[in-house]
Amino acid sequence: MLTLKFVRSIKATPSAAWQVIVDFPAYNEWNPFITECMAELQPGAPIVMQVNMGPFELEQTEQVTQVEHEKLFEYRMRPVGRWLYSKRQHRLEVLGAGECRYTSYFELRGWLSPIVTLCMGLFLWRGFRRMTNAVKTRAETISP
Repeated sequence: MLTLKFVRSIKATPSAAWQVIVDFPAYNEWNPFITECMAELQPGAPIVMQVNMGPFELEQTEQVTQVEHEKLFEYRMRPVGRWLYSKRQHRLEVLGAGECRYTSYFELRGWLSPIVTLCMGLFLWRGFRRMTNAVKTRAETISP
């Protein structure tokens, strides 16, 4: 199993951070990990991403599972039985006036997860960390 969790305080409202997270067409402007993204904020809808894994890019299609406006955006890989499945969350919480906490969470489970972690774990760790930092920077930049 692989679990990655990055937490950042953002000097912006949850609304501003949410706008960054769900503005999928703009990902190529600021996101170093997911360079292209197409999705609808609707549980059951596909989310199609171009993921920068360092030396290569891969297209990943997953499924939106939860959407709570300005609080939570979650999607999951369609499970391959008990072999492999994943969960990805973007979570926002109010900290105070004009400030929020952003939690970036990724979980990979299943019998094949140790092999995937061995092959791609470092790229996933770097990618999610860089994306988390980029969400913070972008939200603070666009926030009044």
